[in-house]
Formats: sequence, C-alpha cells, structure tokens
Amino acid sequence: YGSVPTSEAANTTTDGPGKKWRPIYFVAAAVVLIVITVLYKSGGESPPEVPTYSDDPAVWQQACVVGFQKAEFDFLATERYNEWYTEDSVMQLAQSGTFKGPGEMIEYVDFTKAKFFDYYKSLDSYPQFMKATRDECVLFIVNINKAQVNPTYGQPVCLETTVGFKLHYTVSDPEGNGFNIHRTNLYYSAPFLVELFSNGITGDGVRDFICEGVLHKNCGDVWDYNGLDEESCKERYDALPGVNEGGYLDDKAKGCRILHSAFAEVNKKHCPHMSFKPKKDYAGNYWCQESGYVVAEDLFTGPELAKIQNISVEVGYPADTQYKHCEYVAM
Repeated sequence: YGSVPTSEAANTTTDGPGKKWRPIYFVAAAVVLIVITVLYKSGGESPPEVPTYSDDPAVWQQACVVGFQKAEFDFLATERYNEWYTEDSVMQLAQSGTFKGPGEMIEYVDFTKAKFFDYYKSLDSYPQFMKATRDECVLFIVNINKAQVNPTYGQPVCLETTVGFKLHYTVSDPEGNGFNIHRTNLYYSAPFLVELFSNGITGDGVRDFICEGVLHKNCGDVWDYNGLDEESCKERYDALPGVNEGGYLDDKAKGCRILHSAFAEVNKKHCPHMSFKPKKDYAGNYWCQESGYVVAEDLFTGPELAKIQNISVEVGYPADTQYKHCEYVAM
C-alpha cells in the first residue's frame, strides 16, 4: 500500500500523496529564513565591522605625532579652523577670556589680521609633546612671532615676542586620522600685551576709529544706550585707563575695546562689548567691564612657563618681558 522500509521511513516526512521531504530540507529552509530576516532588519546591509586597535603605548605615541603632521596645523591659518576644531572646542588666553567653537576662535585669532597691523607673522616654532596616549595628545609649542603696528591706527612700532600654546587633541586611529583639537591654551607675556596695547596700538587714530568707525557707524544701539555724540565718545574713551600691568584685555579699559573693535566692526553681536556702560551681549555676558583675572599659571604648568622663558632668553629677549623691539619698516 505504498509503504517504504522502516529505515527509510525514519528519515522521511510525507506531505501529501506522492511527496516525500527529508529533514535536511527543513534545516536549509530555516537558514534561508534567518538570513532573509537579518537582511530585512538591517536594510539589506551587513553590520559594519568594529575596528580593533592595539593598546601598545608606542603605537599611540606615534599616532599623536603623525596626526599632527597630517593635519598641517597652523595657529594663524584660521581659514582651516573648521577642519581642526568642533563647536565644543575651546580656546583660552588668561588675559582676554574663553572662546568656544571655530566661529568665535576665528574672530579672535583674526585680530592679528586687523587694520591695526601692517603684518603679524610667525618666525620660528619649538614643539614638545607633553602627553601622547590613546586617550589624549598634548602638544606644547613655543612660537617666535613678529608684528608691526599700522601707524594710521597707532604708533610706528615693531615687536618680536614668544607666544606659547598648548593643544589638547585626539586622533581616531593609529594612522593619525580624525585629528580633533578640543582645547587650546594660549600664552602672551603681560609686558608684551602692555607694550602692544598701551604704546603700540594707541593714539587719536585708534580712538577715532573706535568712536566713529565702530560705535557710531556699526553699533547704533550701543551709541544711543550710552547717550554718545562725537565729542563725548572721545572724552569717555580717553578717560579709560590703559592696559594694566597684568596685560588684561577683559576689563573696563582701552585694551578690551581695541581688541573687540576689530570684531564689532564686522559683527554687531560684539557691539555690547564696546559699551562704556555695562550692557549684556548675545550670550547674556558682560565684557570689557570687569576682568576675570585668570593667570597664566591656571593654564600652564611651571615647567611649561619656564620653557617659554628659556626660549625667550635663547633668542635674545629679556627673561622678564619676553619681547623686544625690532626695526620698523614703513609699508
């Protein structure tokens, strides 16, 4: 009656008259079903492989070096800041404050390109790694910079000085890819800042630019808020103190307004920083009214500050001022 031997029956399943299915068919069908389900849930793509990297410290020391070299970082090349910094990155100079994100940093560093200068450039660089691990790379650099003041907006002054900056950054793999700076600490000696802002960028040309070129022309609301006219603006600016011995550029003095005038000339959100009377800015802060009195020791270690001083002496600058006058060449 259509029966099969017992040994074959034990490995056969029937599905209707004349059809016989072996268990191997069910296994194959189950595998196909699983594959289809996985592909469906992943959008038809296999899950990405998670790369694994060596924990060997020497590998990541090299990665920190290679990452910096591949990034071609240049502190004054602000047109590339969006490659190196993110919106969470910060830059801080003790005497002037903290700037967050590439946009604020670019405005701040581009002060070196403002009309106050004939030029501002770097002459030499002395880098040293302070830390090079998988978690973080810390590179400390001392630059020799040279600047010449535009006499239309100051005095015919040329200065050379040592500038220190410390980069805290990460790389994403041993090849040094994914270079990202999350913090930059910046150093200028207080005597240099006093000389630049009190004896270099100073005089009637600066005052007139700030009052007429910035406050009156671009910051009408601040002009009205302070009840200014041409003469009263000049009088109130002249009455402000110069940069104090700490070189601070965040207090109620001329230096802070010189610094922020370069920003406010092109970006109205900085106009409150030019106000003689306290006025909140776009972030709810008061600038150029009272200093935070951050000191270099808050941002740099003793050995780092000593290195800046030592390099200053090596290149011929006094240890206490860390700058020298250079020959002024009319442009």
